[in-house]
Amino acid sequence: MSRLHHCLGITLLLTIAATSGGCTSGHSAVPQRGPRAPLQIWGSRGTGAGQFLEPRAITIAPHGIAYLVDSSGRVQKWTTNGKFIKAWRAPSIDKGRPEGVALMKNGNVVITDTHYSKVRIYTPEGKLLSSFGTYGTGKGGFLLVTGICVDPEGYIFTADYGGEFDRISKWTPEGKLVASWTGHGEGPRQFRRPCGLAISREGDLLVADIANHRIQRLDRNTGQYKGTIGKRGRGEGQLTYPYGVAVDNQGQIYTVEYGTHRVQKWSPEGKFLDVWGGPGRAPGQLANPWGLAVDADQNVYVVDTQNHRVQKFHF
Repeated sequence: MSRLHHCLGITLLLTIAATSGGCTSGHSAVPQRGPRAPLQIWGSRGTGAGQFLEPRAITIAPHGIAYLVDSSGRVQKWTTNGKFIKAWRAPSIDKGRPEGVALMKNGNVVITDTHYSKVRIYTPEGKLLSSFGTYGTGKGGFLLVTGICVDPEGYIFTADYGGEFDRISKWTPEGKLVASWTGHGEGPRQFRRPCGLAISREGDLLVADIANHRIQRLDRNTGQYKGTIGKRGRGEGQLTYPYGVAVDNQGQIYTVEYGTHRVQKWSPEGKFLDVWGGPGRAPGQLANPWGLAVDADQNVYVVDTQNHRVQKFHF
């Protein structure tokens, strides 16, 4: 899939009241109810402390801690108030960089080392504890492993793809394969580049099915198809390359779209509720966002990838 035209922005950590401006992507107008003022913007472009190079995914831990991965190959640890704590790097980045991050029940951090076909587990301080996965389409394998989430029982779910092969897999916390659900296409429980994963209020697995422009809902134990959120389009309640999905503590669902540079909010049942964002580099605008997360206070953290920053909102 070709990369969409985007704008690059460099922004320091700050608290925003309201602002406007920025550049646009050149696409036809997309319905918005924004941009809206973020509570904070974290980071600027770079590879130093407190900087990002195309951040790709974020997860929120209890006690006000956030973990992110970016395309410099780093896992970064921040407070949810926007203070950089530390960073560590994946074992190697010659082939490519990690694209997913989640939190295990014991507090360890788990990432998808995408181009090395590995899932890696770290302590919160960055010590590598273990890795699992091999390259291939066989049992226990990955091609390009992207999305990851952990369910309330501690099972790990991963999404991987490559060519005309797409798969969702379920693993024990120790990395033992429990089940795999494969399928390439446009039908129920078929995928075209699955990526972001989340667990719904009802305990279902939500899959950001990027190139099918939808979120699929699966039974997390059997893989049974249970419905779809969204369809291709640029209107409200439609999706264009959704890379990320997240769920808040009320069961509301949030999606982030690489193709339309926006966030949408849905009811637990998948009814459209709200939209904000739009292409650009001003606060509240986005450039090809990849991921998002929600904390216990209903704050939404958006990985604003091509603006090399994280924006924090509250609604």
